[in-house]
Amino acid sequence: MPENKVTEHDIHPAEMEVEKEEKEENRRRLLLLVLLLLLALLACVAALFVRYLRRPAPLPEMVPLPVDVNYPPHYLFSIYGVDKPVGVALSPEEDRIYVTETGGERLVKIFDRGGDPLGSFAPPRTTPGERSPVYLATDSTGRVFVTDRLQHTLFVYDPEGNFWDAILAPDLTLSEYVSKHTNGLQPGDTFAYNQFESDVYYQKTGESEQTLPAPDPGGWAPLGVRIDETGRMLLTDVATEGFNVVREFPAEVIMAPSWQEFNPPERMFGSYGQGNGEFLFPNTAVPDSQGRIYVTDGNNGRISAWDGQGSFLFNFGQGSGDGALSLPRGAAMDARDRLYVVDAVGQDVKVYDVSGPEPNFLFAFGDWGMGDGQFNYPNDIALDSSGRLYVADRENDRIQVWSY
Repeated sequence: MPENKVTEHDIHPAEMEVEKEEKEENRRRLLLLVLLLLLALLACVAALFVRYLRRPAPLPEMVPLPVDVNYPPHYLFSIYGVDKPVGVALSPEEDRIYVTETGGERLVKIFDRGGDPLGSFAPPRTTPGERSPVYLATDSTGRVFVTDRLQHTLFVYDPEGNFWDAILAPDLTLSEYVSKHTNGLQPGDTFAYNQFESDVYYQKTGESEQTLPAPDPGGWAPLGVRIDETGRMLLTDVATEGFNVVREFPAEVIMAPSWQEFNPPERMFGSYGQGNGEFLFPNTAVPDSQGRIYVTDGNNGRISAWDGQGSFLFNFGQGSGDGALSLPRGAAMDARDRLYVVDAVGQDVKVYDVSGPEPNFLFAFGDWGMGDGQFNYPNDIALDSSGRLYVADRENDRIQVWSY
């Protein structure tokens, strides 16, 4: 029996016209979709171009990472011209890099984003043998906070490195001390402090320099300093008499326009020792987005975690394995609650995800050596919003710059 076949002559002309219109409509939709995709791609390219004009950077630094991606950064370049650097911090605009030196002149040096030197500074009226800057931080106004192991003082400077004030003890600033003994200070008045001298120097505008007897030592030893987005300051105190704590200074005190009346509430947590809630030479304390605080407990070889009220939560990083720490020093937290910890003896930077109820080790980068991407006793780290990481590589006399 012959097979029945449908030909174009058997299709009604009206049906052929409908089919033709459907094909044309599908073609128009496809063209419209392609056009929209091209427009979206063009908008992304334009946005990247505008961002590049505002802040030139390699493409990997300008493209945001997917939220669920975790992999080590790659080495970019090193900044030289520093002598035994141990601390690193960035200006609020991230266009300046501040570095502390413990060798040579023991200065705080300033570099631009490309690593070119911009200047240096130190506490007034001090010699290299009388100072030893260690950790540093900046606040939202650009002021630079620098701890000094020999002076047992927290010095504060403006963004250009001009001396602004100093915290001599947990409840005393230099400006407060001078103000109370000289009937107040006015803009333009200057003052200086050196723990190894018996006098404090000050000079009021239009007058000759004068002196005051130096105050009694503050009985503290500030080491690690960090300032969060609110202006709150977290400071580790490693006083020689076995008094190891983390001190918290509220934002309203730190961000005040003047420290001539300095009376912060006493907020601190931790004690000296090896047990839970105890420290042996804590280096830095950094908060996460949930208010928890993580302290690099240096000589205990661990990270100590605390809640926002200063109650001990747990320790981690001890023992053996990929995530184990030897001598944790500087630390930083990124926007994804990834904790970066510099391991001075492990010769690397270890990274943990602390966004959940328990920390999770992600990866480490760097190893021992003198080549690119290798460390020799690293000590501190700073992060910027473009994905760059700055690591103080002490014994290699450089700051290493890494990037995602």
